[in-house]
Amino acid sequence: MLIIIPFLMGLIIMLVLMIKTRIGPFMSMLIGAMIIGIGCGVSAKETISAISSGFGGIAKSIGIVIIFGAILGEYLEKSYATERIAKTLLKATGKENADIALSSTGFLVSIPVFCDVALIMLAPLVKAVSKQSGRKLGVLAVALALSLLTTNTYVAPTPAPISIVSILGIDLGESILWGLLVSAFACIAILIFCRLYLDKKPESWYGLSAQADSSEFTEPEKEKKNLPTFSQAVLPILVPIALILLATTCKMILPKDSYVVGLTSVLGDKNIALAFGIATAVVMLYKYLPSGEVFKSMSNALTSSGPVIFITAAGGALAKVIDLTGAGKIFATSLSDMSLPIIIIPFLICGFSKFVQGSSSVAVIVASTLTLPLIETGLIDPIVAFISICAGSGFGSHVNNSYFWVFANLFGYDTKTSLKTLCLGQHIMAFAGLLGGYLISLFR
Repeated sequence: MLIIIPFLMGLIIMLVLMIKTRIGPFMSMLIGAMIIGIGCGVSAKETISAISSGFGGIAKSIGIVIIFGAILGEYLEKSYATERIAKTLLKATGKENADIALSSTGFLVSIPVFCDVALIMLAPLVKAVSKQSGRKLGVLAVALALSLLTTNTYVAPTPAPISIVSILGIDLGESILWGLLVSAFACIAILIFCRLYLDKKPESWYGLSAQADSSEFTEPEKEKKNLPTFSQAVLPILVPIALILLATTCKMILPKDSYVVGLTSVLGDKNIALAFGIATAVVMLYKYLPSGEVFKSMSNALTSSGPVIFITAAGGALAKVIDLTGAGKIFATSLSDMSLPIIIIPFLICGFSKFVQGSSSVAVIVASTLTLPLIETGLIDPIVAFISICAGSGFGSHVNNSYFWVFANLFGYDTKTSLKTLCLGQHIMAFAGLLGGYLISLFR
């Protein structure tokens, strides 16, 4: 039990470095890993070795996935495929159900595209839809922003669920299947929140920031461009998901030595599946991409995905050191002895971490590391733990979260309004996900 003191001190120092300094999460986690390792009695040589192996293991596992996902997102953005998806869904639902159309768009788009990037891409469309449908901008903005967060939170290949899958050792296809179901459940909860609460508020309730432009929104210029068809826009998203799910299904129903299992395992490998998604995007969307954008998008993706990979890999280094000290097992055992339901423990660990340092990616890595002993001792099902951690990443969100400021600045809302719309909705999304995890636990 004595190692708990230096372990907690190391975590506190790491969080203080993240919040109070400009060092950033990457160096903060590496420094925290050194303090925790040496403070808990591990030699400096072993600590450094654990940091190196943990960093390399996570980078090897998810590096290509994140890069490929970023490339796919670039193609969808530059070809205006996301706009086509939104316009088609709006046509299908009607203006009175514009929130459903935007929520469905967010659900689909944020699977391969980072949610903050997707929100930036779709914000002009939200404003135009608000003007065309007569629905409040705040309602539609929250419906889209939170729906983007759901699949970004629960469904690979986004970094947070990929990190959890890597640390907990869960099958990727199975995580996608359950993640999609819980995401859909959370989206329904979001729509109920928007319609029964936000839609009842007067326009004066939505306070604008001092910098907000109060002029009428105009139709985005890019909507006048030649857009791809809906099938062309959505196929690059569906192809990798279908390949991964096909591989998982074949593993579950066919003998291990089956030729089909071998073939689908190759095609359904997360790296290969995303490569097929990229190839599909190039074939389907090539003529809609600006000149030279096929190769330029690859360079842009490398630039944008690099920091994500490094921070996630640093989290893997921290996880390796904590595992080496044994502090994680002691901490998890102590939590499991509490009277709290076991499913809430990963949720609270992740939510607390998110509250104090703001990064969902960092929070899920810390929570996954501390939850792993609960799985190893059979106290919680791995998929249930996965859902609980994902849900926890939405709990505790406030002004230290970058997505908060992206939302506020794009739609011109002040801090108070963003807190009582986006942040309140994130907590509803989190508890809906936790409920979804509990329902899953009843059948596993």
